Amino acid sequence: MDILSQAVIQGVLIGSTYGLIALSMGLIYSVSGITNFAQGDLMVLCMFATLTLASLLGLDPYVSVMITIPLILAVTTIIYRYLIQPISSQQLMVIQLTLGLMFVIQNALLMGYGGNFHRVPSILDGEVVLIGDFAVVQTSLLVSFVTTWLLAAALFWTLGYTDFGRSVRAVHQNARAAALVGVNVRRTQLVVVALSAGILAVSASLLVSGRPIHPNEGLHYTVVALMPFVLGGMGNLLSILVSGIIIGVAESVGNVYLNGPLGFAVPYVVFIAILVFWPQGLFGSRS
Repeated sequence: MDILSQAVIQGVLIGSTYGLIALSMGLIYSVSGITNFAQGDLMVLCMFATLTLASLLGLDPYVSVMITIPLILAVTTIIYRYLIQPISSQQLMVIQLTLGLMFVIQNALLMGYGGNFHRVPSILDGEVVLIGDFAVVQTSLLVSFVTTWLLAAALFWTLGYTDFGRSVRAVHQNARAAALVGVNVRRTQLVVVALSAGILAVSASLLVSGRPIHPNEGLHYTVVALMPFVLGGMGNLLSILVSGIIIGVAESVGNVYLNGPLGFAVPYVVFIAILVFWPQGLFGSRS
């Protein structure tokens, strides 16, 4: 069994979920121009909500997502409506606010759950799938990959072929012009924020199975989302998803061939190298 093939396949599977997290960030940016630096911590909040539901009710992560989705929808909508939207025209203040939210969420989770790692039991724990003769992957990663692309396909269809999607594209191109032709810009932005939160809840349920979680992981997931977000050109949702796979492969291959911090640094080295040669992003056009 080829180690490189194993690493690449695993990177593709987990990278698709990274792309999904970045996609949720790209959705918000597309209608508001806002980059949420608390995005990863909101997802970690969903992970610990999943842990709580598993502890109290014995719910599997793939079942408890039906509860975490409305919970994070409510939290994120309130944050956006009453904290972010009133200052959305002042980008520096939005950055400071979301960074502050990041620390609030982290410390609240540390007080509630302590500083230890936790695991959420899942029906797929220990299950593996043989892919040909060259890779063995966790079933949970395969489920994550399939769910990610099904969810992305549904999202792309919604944005491309529905009235709501046309409203989103109109706000993305020119919010003032969209308002002049009858699009409710503020409502469209709130719906997109809610949609982004739902994607985060799904991503949390996909990632929490088979891996330990920690209250301080939010910054890692924010950075993991920011890299595909930037590489994909910030406005191109499909390229953001594909860029997530590139980051996932870099992370997986780096951890296989390099030990410790060097392995974890590989995605960031790849990210910097790409921006040096393609500052407009992998799929952006040169001005």
